Amino acid sequence: MMKYSKVVAIMNISDYGLLSEALKSSNIPGVTVSRVEGYGDYVNDFAAFGFSENMKIEIYTSSEQAEAIAQQLSELANAMTEGGGVIAIEPVSTLLNVRKLAT
Repeated sequence: MMKYSKVVAIMNISDYGLLSEALKSSNIPGVTVSRVEGYGDYVNDFAAFGFSENMKIEIYTSSEQAEAIAQQLSELANAMTEGGGVIAIEPVSTLLNVRKLAT
C-alpha cells in the first residue's frame, strides 16, 4: 500500500510568481495555494495583531517524493526576495481522490 504525505509551506506572498512558475515546470501533480495571514520571524507592527499576508502551499504526494519536494521549495526560498518561510512534511493516514462519476 502506498503511503502519502502532505508538504506544507508558508512563504512570502510577494514571491508568488517565482514559486508558481517553478512548480508548473516540475513534476508535481497538484498543488493548492492559499492566501493566509500570520506572523513568524517578521511581525508587522502596522497591521492588526502583527499579521502579514503570506501564501500557504499544500502538496499531497507519495511519502517517497515528499522530501524531494520540500527540498525544492527550500531551494526556491533561497531565491526569494524577502525572507523564506517554513516547510513541514505531515503524514497522511488516508487520501481519497473524489470525482464525480460520468452519467
